[in-house]
Amino acid sequence: MSTDGANTDRIQVGPITPRIPLDQVVAQGRCYMGISLDNPIFRGRTLTALVQWAVGHFRQCQVVVGDSLRRHNEQILQGLQGARAVDAARAVGDAFLRDHKNLFDSFDHGRLQVIRWDECLSWPEYRTDRKAIDDLYAGETDFRSAVQRDAFAFVKRMKKRSSKLAVSDEQAIELSSQYLLEEIAVFSALSMRSWSVELYPGPELEVLVKVASGAFARIPQGLRQRVNVELKCVSET
Repeated sequence: MSTDGANTDRIQVGPITPRIPLDQVVAQGRCYMGISLDNPIFRGRTLTALVQWAVGHFRQCQVVVGDSLRRHNEQILQGLQGARAVDAARAVGDAFLRDHKNLFDSFDHGRLQVIRWDECLSWPEYRTDRKAIDDLYAGETDFRSAVQRDAFAFVKRMKKRSSKLAVSDEQAIELSSQYLLEEIAVFSALSMRSWSVELYPGPELEVLVKVASGAFARIPQGLRQRVNVELKCVSET
């Protein structure tokens, strides 16, 4: 909720993928919220409302700060490569954690945990599931097409926000596809580590809707048991 006493944000529950009653989802007890650092909803009072809703409904919530994941965006938007892209992405994560330290510190750390993207990439579950997802991307046309459609939509949104990309459209779509493959593999790893419920203030990726519908046969188990809950912030005065 807002700390200024004038405005609040109310959370509404949107579609759940796959379709499961909310009370059954909440009964699982644990959730995670991936933080997209380019999304302004993950700031200030809307972030506060989202975190309060999560902690109010689940016994434990893990906030996953997608900082080093942003290195792909740094390449697309700024043309940065390698370590420079990683450093720039991590710096955005540092700023986010600094700006919202009081918010996260205000919750019982047994209820709310905050981790950064690099920790997820170190998990053995991530390495195993990333290989399976990369193999699927290379070998199954329908899966690759679904990922690339999401990547195209992602690039289209970036082009609306930025006057010019630092790479070609083709390179941007490839980098965005790699972003999504990494993100999906982390989601699968989180699920395998008993964080199978994702809360996110936006629609589910098309490729993950297809995964939930059983469209792909060789998908990792973590993705099969994953649940996405779309949340919506409604401002009130």
